[in-house]
Amino acid sequence: MISRSPRPLVPLAAALLAASCVAAVAGPRFAVIAPAAGSAFHEAVAAGCKARAVAFGGDCALYAPGPQEPRSQGRILADLLAEKIDGVAVSPALVSDVRPSAVAARAAGVPVVAYDADLPEDARDAFVGTDARDFGRALGASLRRWRPNGGAYAIVTGAATSRSLAERVVGVRDALGATWREIPASPVAEVADPREAANALDRLLREHPELDAVISVGAWPLLDETLWRQVAARHDERLRRAKTVLVVADALPVEKRLVRDGLAHVLVGQRPADMGARLAEILLARREHRPAPEIVHVGFDVFTRRDLLAAPE
Repeated sequence: MISRSPRPLVPLAAALLAASCVAAVAGPRFAVIAPAAGSAFHEAVAAGCKARAVAFGGDCALYAPGPQEPRSQGRILADLLAEKIDGVAVSPALVSDVRPSAVAARAAGVPVVAYDADLPEDARDAFVGTDARDFGRALGASLRRWRPNGGAYAIVTGAATSRSLAERVVGVRDALGATWREIPASPVAEVADPREAANALDRLLREHPELDAVISVGAWPLLDETLWRQVAARHDERLRRAKTVLVVADALPVEKRLVRDGLAHVLVGQRPADMGARLAEILLARREHRPAPEIVHVGFDVFTRRDLLAAPE
């Protein structure tokens, strides 16, 4: 992750080296502003953006609020605008924080593309991501293929205010239909932190022995590998014998390892690198006043343990 927090004075040699690096980027400079630091998903998006931008002589850097970056997403965007950035992609954690700076950027002629989570139309030129309801349907359909006779299930989700996550939840319910029964404790919300999500799933498994399945509409429960291995050990027979089927969004390397080891069952993965490449392409087109699509939906992939054992990374 590349952050832009205030720096102390540096020796002259280091300053000259930094200046030469900036000068080497002859093409446009783009930025990806993630919701928070340390997300493998958003790092993959930024890597895809950077690879595509470098291919046409530019660059694409990742910024994210976190321990080393005290600024909010909106403040980062405003500061980048002052630094004459050529285009910005942002996945808003809080629309009210990002929107004023995004509107100001567009007014200044700087293209803004929302990704993964959308912004209002007046605050962005385009959106790149997964169709949220279709993604939820794919999560639900994956469970139905695993266990066609239905049963009791729960959903794990993130911020209750997220329109994208709400659409995923609706899609899950659409796909499962009447043969599946959602327990009263579902959905379990506000668990976008990996530790909170893993602990929430642990509680679901402990308190609801009737559960035949849990669907997490985000990757969160599996992102802290050490913690999830500890949780899974407490429910070893239940998971290894698929008494409770665990379907999780995304297919990041850590998630694939856990599914390959039998500690979860199905991944429905977005394509973050593809998402990043499309961000760079649209930002370049908008900067050059060429036509570009307003909405781009990238696809997704489904993985089970059998798939991952057949094609190890």
